[in-house]
Amino acid sequence: MKTIKIVTFLIALITVFALALVGFGESDTVSKYIISDHKYTEKADLENAAQPEQLTAGKDAYASVYFVESPKGMEYTAIWFIDGNEVKTDTQKMPTDKRGVIIFSLEGDKVSAGTLKFQVSYEGDIMVSKELTVVQE
Repeated sequence: MKTIKIVTFLIALITVFALALVGFGESDTVSKYIISDHKYTEKADLENAAQPEQLTAGKDAYASVYFVESPKGMEYTAIWFIDGNEVKTDTQKMPTDKRGVIIFSLEGDKVSAGTLKFQVSYEGDIMVSKELTVVQE
């Protein structure tokens, strides 16, 4: 009887650790992001918005990124590319504690027809990356 209790306890303990590890493995700092010609400052607006399939050359582009489990002051770096050429690097700090939106922008004079690529990284590790087509108006 004592052996059964010990085995049951060990199985339960292993199960709890396994579930904890699975939960940690699924944790992601970026919950949602959209690249468009519109800024999304609120979580609800960002979640209800659809990612456009393309952007228009000459118009400002914005990457609205919703972060979770991110302490206030954490620095994230965004890099914008057009046809593989880096056109802007922008480092911003998390403005709130734990959850919040950071908006990275690319000025319209840098948005030209071609393939736009956007990346956000933390200490060199790429967290998100997205490519979009930019068309001439």
